[in-house]
Amino acid sequence: MALQTTDVRPLDPNIYTGPTRMMSGPVRMRSVTLDTPYGEFASWLYVGTSGDVSIVEWDGTTIVLSGLAAGIWHNIGSLMINTADTTATDMVWGS
Repeated sequence: MALQTTDVRPLDPNIYTGPTRMMSGPVRMRSVTLDTPYGEFASWLYVGTSGDVSIVEWDGTTIVLSGLAAGIWHNIGSLMINTADTTATDMVWGS
């Protein structure tokens, strides 16, 4: 008896949420404006000067990430960076 397979489409047709997309790194990048939503869900955050970052997740939850290293892309999903509790500077978001 042969097993029938079904073509299951990804949740996101652009594969932004798939594991392969996450491994490739950021494609679209913009500077972070504090307390302003990006307009889309960012999967990456670059920190130019190390420090703490207060992010807003996809569900509206606010989380403070302490001591993020400078000069690298962090695989952090967020919608916005808050001014309160954020000490890192020169940030760029990527999706």
